[in-house]
Amino acid sequence: MRATDASAETAETLILVGLILDLVGEVILVVVGLWLLAFPLLGLVVLGFALIGFVWIALVYLFSYDRVRSGDYEGARTPTLVFAVLSLVTLAVIPGILLLVAYVKLGDALAGERLPGYAWAQPASPFAPGPLPGGARFCMHCGRPNGIGNRFCQGCGAPLA
Repeated sequence: MRATDASAETAETLILVGLILDLVGEVILVVVGLWLLAFPLLGLVVLGFALIGFVWIALVYLFSYDRVRSGDYEGARTPTLVFAVLSLVTLAVIPGILLLVAYVKLGDALAGERLPGYAWAQPASPFAPGPLPGGARFCMHCGRPNGIGNRFCQGCGAPLA
């Protein structure tokens, strides 16, 4: 497993919390379904929805959470967005919002992989200090982070200090 940054860890935690909330909801649905077995057809319908919910939880675990844990942020990003939208459509609002935020955090983690040495916790601001950890620098004109060996900004072409 490769080293993770704060964004990836946040995404992993958000997906896990969403899974836990879904699991609690499914357990409640099973209890209600068992109680409604006094009316066989209604109880079986509710238990059928609970079964679908458990399959849903397994899919989110396999395609989002497990991939994030293994460091495959790119592979987890699209399924996380799909699960977020489908959660919102099926009125699982809180897990859906958590998955949407996890999708954004996965994007941040991917951006951090593409620009090694860039500290994503620091804002890209024209007023940021010149050198960054690892030797990367901000452009004082446009605020873009630039690599160690760059003499000119990759964003605006201004000379780097």
